[in-house]
Amino acid sequence: MNEALTAIKQYILNPDRFGCHLRQMCEQMADADLADARVDHVYGLELRNLLLDRAADVLACYIHLVWDGAGPTEYAPRTLEILQRLQGRMRGMDADCTWDYALDAFNTDIVSRLERAGSLTIAPAQESEMLHHFFDRLEEYEYLHDLAQNIMHLHWQRRHCLDSPTVDRGGKTGVPVGPRGSPAVERHLKRAAIEGLATYIEQSNIARGNIEGPADPLIVLHDRIEIQLALGGKNAQTWAASGWQVADHIEARFGTAAGRREARRARGLWKAIARKHAAVRR
Repeated sequence: MNEALTAIKQYILNPDRFGCHLRQMCEQMADADLADARVDHVYGLELRNLLLDRAADVLACYIHLVWDGAGPTEYAPRTLEILQRLQGRMRGMDADCTWDYALDAFNTDIVSRLERAGSLTIAPAQESEMLHHFFDRLEEYEYLHDLAQNIMHLHWQRRHCLDSPTVDRGGKTGVPVGPRGSPAVERHLKRAAIEGLATYIEQSNIARGNIEGPADPLIVLHDRIEIQLALGGKNAQTWAASGWQVADHIEARFGTAAGRREARRARGLWKAIARKHAAVRR
């Protein structure tokens, strides 16, 4: 487990008063699994500690994917908002009962995502391939085309332009450096844009529950429309701004090999926890 996930897990198990609901989620998840196990009291105490640790793994992975490296000042109140919305569905009941319902409903959704993600079969080698057909159909996927161009520009500006402070001018890394239009540079930029965009689509779908369709590009369109609305409405200016905002996020997160490896590790962690979850329930 990487440092970011470890930090989230530690906070979940030992939260401040703003994140105490996260600890409650872990305890509810562990107790539900323990009830299914039907073990005696002595062994049950030992198993509950194992299940509590496993529940913290699950919740930490979910938070890491959905809130992408944010700290507890962001994910603690956001998860509380989700719980309160679930609680609000149950009217005319005692507050304790509605809270228990919310904890159970949220955990059930997270575990369901986990179990489906455990069967995800996209291989790392497919990341640079799964969007190629989108670029062959310009009209249908127009919302990806300008985004890819923006990613290419930002990637070149930050990592391959001679004026960039991060550029390896000695050429030791083998990464092409030079002006736009150079064939080697353009090939690299296109590949980086496709890989980054493919990884963003996959990770966004997984994080938001669309695990059966992790290559569905419509999530990008939804993101761009959401940005437009936040900027004041749908027009040419807000559409262009949405393309730059999403491109900036993608390039910053997946513009390096390390960023793409991190995304693959996140996917692998879902698989590992899914296997662990299945083994404990057996």
